[in-house]
Amino acid sequence: MRKGLFPKLAVQNIVLSRRFYFPYLLTIIGTAAAFYDIAAIAYDEGMRQLRGAEYVAVFSSIGVFIVAVFAAIFLFYTNSFLMKRRSKELGLYNILGMGKRHIALILLWESLYTALIGIVGGLSAGVLLYKLVTLSLHRLLRLEVPFGFELSPRAMAATAILFGGILLLTLLYNLRRITVVNPIALLHGENVGEREPKTRWLLALLGILTLGGGYGLAMMTQNSMEAMVVYFLAVILVIIGTYCLFTAVSIAVLKLLRRNKKFYYQTRHFIGISGMLYRMKQNAVGLANICILSTMVLVMLSGTLSLYLGTEEVVAQRAPADLIVRVNYDPIRGQRGPDVPALEERLSAQVASQGQKVTKLEGNNYYCFSGSGRNGTYDLYSGASMRYGSFTTFTFLTAQDYASLTDQPTPELKEDQVLLYGIPDDSLTFTRGETPIFSFQAVEHPEDFPTISGGIGLGLVGRPAMVVVKDQAVLQQLPRWDAEASDSYTQITYECRLDLSGTADEKYDVGHYLSHETNFTGTGEWSVLHITSREQIYNENFGIAGGFLFLGVYLGLLFLMAAVLIIYYKQISEGYEDRQRFQIMEKVGLEQREIRRSINSQVLTVFFLPLIVAAVHVAFDFRLMLQLLQIFSVTDVLPTALCTLGTLLVFGAIYAAVFALTARVYYHIVSR
Repeated sequence: MRKGLFPKLAVQNIVLSRRFYFPYLLTIIGTAAAFYDIAAIAYDEGMRQLRGAEYVAVFSSIGVFIVAVFAAIFLFYTNSFLMKRRSKELGLYNILGMGKRHIALILLWESLYTALIGIVGGLSAGVLLYKLVTLSLHRLLRLEVPFGFELSPRAMAATAILFGGILLLTLLYNLRRITVVNPIALLHGENVGEREPKTRWLLALLGILTLGGGYGLAMMTQNSMEAMVVYFLAVILVIIGTYCLFTAVSIAVLKLLRRNKKFYYQTRHFIGISGMLYRMKQNAVGLANICILSTMVLVMLSGTLSLYLGTEEVVAQRAPADLIVRVNYDPIRGQRGPDVPALEERLSAQVASQGQKVTKLEGNNYYCFSGSGRNGTYDLYSGASMRYGSFTTFTFLTAQDYASLTDQPTPELKEDQVLLYGIPDDSLTFTRGETPIFSFQAVEHPEDFPTISGGIGLGLVGRPAMVVVKDQAVLQQLPRWDAEASDSYTQITYECRLDLSGTADEKYDVGHYLSHETNFTGTGEWSVLHITSREQIYNENFGIAGGFLFLGVYLGLLFLMAAVLIIYYKQISEGYEDRQRFQIMEKVGLEQREIRRSINSQVLTVFFLPLIVAAVHVAFDFRLMLQLLQIFSVTDVLPTALCTLGTLLVFGAIYAAVFALTARVYYHIVSR
């Protein structure tokens, strides 16, 4: 054949098949740009030096792996759509005299053009968008926005290698397909699957069991630790159940409806159910993919947004002062704890040496441990959570410290009496298994409690409960009781909170100086002395929350792009498949108005089914999400519910807009 024919045919095929090829090229460009940007952030050493941004390196490295895996899976998936629509064209080439070697050369040139346009376009788009991405990231982390424009050769090389390798594998897959399949099969490749789908009851039962199992795990989980353990198992079960739901359960339901003759033998129901029955067989995987991608977008965006918006409150709880000084001491080993006047004097002097002054200083002792149980009885022994299913974290402080924090008279308490805040129990009994170790009677339940970073908001697992005991003697007895109940114990903490003069940066520098340069010898006996500043906690929390939100939005947009493309290809595929049925129904005398009404109902039902199922998935996931957010001390349910609802509404609006746009393409194909 004439030299240069195959490159020209490849270009001609791409142009003539632009309805299928251009979205595929845009997919490569979009995923390549996304991979370049996340890889450039992961490889940027300067990002690691920014205060509070060290977590971004971890999140971006995770993002590199996720985007790479997603790109490989999704490009293979879209390639299968593309090749199915082009199977008749390739079969026709073969029948008209072209050998499979010639068709392979056409595919080779098409792949070369696709790689050139996709990879170069993706890198170009990635470079142009990188500044916008880093700007958004710095805004989320509340850092100053750097000036300048940078390229990442390492990220460019990684992008070119990854997508070159993926496109090479798709080419090899396509070549194998045309080598193995005969020309007649290629010619009729679009029409494969026209036989009535069989009811796979075993698969339908598996879908019901796995989906029910995933929902059950989500609803039965009692605390954050359990949520961490079961979350991924629940996700896997729901994914399996979703595929089974669309491939088997939906077909079983439609066939049961068909057996109802009074319902089925009506014009609208007859056309709709028969059309959906075949559609579910051919496009069940696509519908399941749309549903799973939609669920991932909704969960990631609502969860990370809730975490980010709740961070301000978390910082206020964890850092009620500019500087937090914690001293841990062990009375069981004879440590008396800090010499409070000497420690406070040393701290004030060291702050003054840095040009600042202490404007407020207060402190208190407290002791923390966690127990599992309910109704006033809590087991401190390890593994108790598996039996009781709920944690409560208790923070104990003395009546004198409580009075100092609240500016109220010191409560008159006996050794076995406490004030109890956070849980409604009238008594507290702490056990080792079934054996009681020590107990208290709650004489009062305060309506409010002062914020100390060691109490509510510390980020410990479970419900927080604050307990006020009689005096220091009772407080120092708690580690001994704790050790008797659990074979282990924590140490008592003295927490000193200081407010300083100066700017936020100056306070940060003072905290850094105190934690690295100051000698506290001669100010008491303890095991550990730790100093942190509000700015350090602020940077750390917004680094984590901002990194999560950045990754959630980044991957959410990527998955949204994937869902949109699957919807587009599905609408086109179904348009060509329905066109012939549409024409047959017209020829047998069915009114066009009735046909259009039936098709509208059928398309709307199938199209919005993934969104409805995704919303159900999110509803069952909400409880797990709340428990996982508690790990980061985000405990307010209402903001999380509003974030979830808002994300669902916005996503639903985008989904409807995509439907409106792609439906035009569908109706244009059907009505031709």
